[in-house]
Amino acid sequence: MKRLVLLLIVILPLFLTNTTIAQDKYSPWTASLSTNAVNNPVRMLPGEKGKFKTWNMDPAGFKFGIARHIYNKWSVETLVSLNSINQHHINQDQKFPYISIDGMFKYNLTNSFVLNPYVTFGGGYTWLDQIGAGTANIGVGVNIWATYNFGFTAQSIYKHAFEDYGLSHYQHSAGIIFKFGGTDSDNDGIVNQEDLCPNVFGLAKFKGCPDTDNDGIPDKEDNCPDTPGEFNGCPDQDKDGIPDIYDKCPLVKGEKESKGCPLPDLDKDGVPDKYDKCPQVKGADNGCPKSKQNTAYTADDLKSLKPVLIYFELSKAEINKDGKISLDNMANFIKKASFKKYLVSGHTDNTSSDQTNLKLSQERANTVKAYLVSKGVNPDVLVAKGFGEAYPVDTTNTEEGRQKNRRVEVIPVK
Repeated sequence: MKRLVLLLIVILPLFLTNTTIAQDKYSPWTASLSTNAVNNPVRMLPGEKGKFKTWNMDPAGFKFGIARHIYNKWSVETLVSLNSINQHHINQDQKFPYISIDGMFKYNLTNSFVLNPYVTFGGGYTWLDQIGAGTANIGVGVNIWATYNFGFTAQSIYKHAFEDYGLSHYQHSAGIIFKFGGTDSDNDGIVNQEDLCPNVFGLAKFKGCPDTDNDGIPDKEDNCPDTPGEFNGCPDQDKDGIPDIYDKCPLVKGEKESKGCPLPDLDKDGVPDKYDKCPQVKGADNGCPKSKQNTAYTADDLKSLKPVLIYFELSKAEINKDGKISLDNMANFIKKASFKKYLVSGHTDNTSSDQTNLKLSQERANTVKAYLVSKGVNPDVLVAKGFGEAYPVDTTNTEEGRQKNRRVEVIPVK
């Protein structure tokens, strides 16, 4: 009885301090088959011999157990054991059959997929030869899982006999264990009922779903499942805050408003056109040359000058908001520059007849000239002429190319 009390004192704190989650409720059954040894701890006075040997293990003996999960971390187990015990003081080769049937409660201490230690207690009945006695049992054990359904088990139980003629003893066992009653189609250790991706091998932290690129975002939420990245699983190589999948210039840092590409900078002075007060001429002061902001421009200042392009919608000659901004800058430039003539050339795409396109291109050129005049430009320096679809600057078989061909160019020519 003292051994029973001591074992309870050791095990009880484990119950009070453990806070792990329940064992697998979707594979509730386990079956185990083990070899077992009976340890008879009765000590005799010096020089005396007990009736039975201290250690007994019959090679033909076995212990079979079947357990069922019942609630949270708890399960119940039924054990059937067969062994034999050798006599010690006379007829030492004589064996007495050992049979026991036990009912045990088990309490899992962890819910690891690999290692499951537990404590167990209950009672049973043990026959030694033809004499039987009830026992109170308490013990510890561990299951080590090689796969979700198969593993190894070991257990030590102290059995205290209620009758004086009964045998109080330890029983130690080791063997194999099988878990069944649940389905894990992808063999990832998570049964289908709890697996969000039941047909694909996955990770426990993502509830059974995979993370192919190991970026911490499961594939089902990852826009780029094969490439690691920080933006919904996608990379941003140029670090402009726009993931490569949406970045038209993934290797060059750009702006969101230009879909990841740098803002247009016609004169290449480092000041984007939308912020450049002199978009046609290189300059360091808001995009303008410091020494020429308030004086007329000369030909030497205009070496980097490129045509101003104004784009139009299909079959229309109205100037849009961006076009007006460009023409406002061009008007200021023309009033200060020393050029005497500017060609305002209108162009169209190839979606209408030659006659219709020629007429529309002339209307576009006239509209741009009229806008520049309204901003104070001398009409005598502007020559408006339409060229129809004769001079495309891009392909004519795509909408993007045709959009670039629907344009007016303002070019200094004299």
